[in-house]
Amino acid sequence: MHPGARLSYEGTPWVSRSHQLLLGASIGGYYADPSYSLFLFLSGGYRLALPVGLFFDLHVGIGYNALTTPGSSQPTQDGGTVLTAPTVGNYFMPIGMGGLGFDFQRRLKVPISLFVRGGGYGLTGQGEPFRGSYLLDAGIAYQFGTGKPATVVSPVASPPPAEAPANLDGPGDPNRVPLIIPATPDGAPPPTQLPVLPPPLPPAPPPPAPLPPA
Repeated sequence: MHPGARLSYEGTPWVSRSHQLLLGASIGGYYADPSYSLFLFLSGGYRLALPVGLFFDLHVGIGYNALTTPGSSQPTQDGGTVLTAPTVGNYFMPIGMGGLGFDFQRRLKVPISLFVRGGGYGLTGQGEPFRGSYLLDAGIAYQFGTGKPATVVSPVASPPPAEAPANLDGPGDPNRVPLIIPATPDGAPPPTQLPVLPPPLPPAPPPPAPLPPA
């Protein structure tokens, strides 16, 4: 009766096998002759996703609805015309929907799903009594992130990244003794420096000769 459209984004903060919790935000509008409405609402829900691709879900949400009524003109009895200015009504908008759909990513690896939902919404505010209407929602969804390759976790830990010594261009430590390595021919290993040993001690003197017997 009042056609409209909406654009929404939904995420799944929790998934356990076939059970999913949904969070989403929607913006859209609909036309109710002669008025038109713009709305924004947040929703949460539950989805049962079967391995074959079929899913069932329930959504509830709360939002804001701005209903704009254009100005009108009414003739008076004396032949005149009374003009009324356009008005904008601000309403609190509860909403609830339930339905089913099919996810082509499960079987065909296509990130598209179709859904149909039914339910209702309400409007309250402006000092007016609560009123509502039936709702039929049908659409198509695209799944982001399905084209990324799976991350393979290596069983071997990667080595730590190499780090250059700090302060290469600075004056450095004044007490540090520089290390000088002599040049070697191409392909020859650097010379090995043996430890410097102290000079050996002189041999001990021979023991004195025994005295002759008295």
